[in-house]
Amino acid sequence: MNHLIATLPYILFSLVIIGVLAYSDPRRRQLHQKVSGKTTRAGLPLAARKALAWSLALPFIPMALTGNVAGMLMYAGALTVIGWLVTEIPASVI
Repeated sequence: MNHLIATLPYILFSLVIIGVLAYSDPRRRQLHQKVSGKTTRAGLPLAARKALAWSLALPFIPMALTGNVAGMLMYAGALTVIGWLVTEIPASVI
């Protein structure tokens, strides 16, 4: 249970970052514009998107330093599931 509590902030962090990346995705924006005709969605520069994507690897550093291998496995699994769920959400919702 302690591993879950220690890993939960990192999982919430990744949920927010993946949500921001999905919201600013150029392909999703293009699909949303085709479907709805609206052009109000915000985009991020490529460098900012890459920095956000690489920031998803940052929680592995403190978990590795503290020897929280179970937390690393939970974080990797949660990251995968969150990514799958976000890709299944239609572009009109995000």
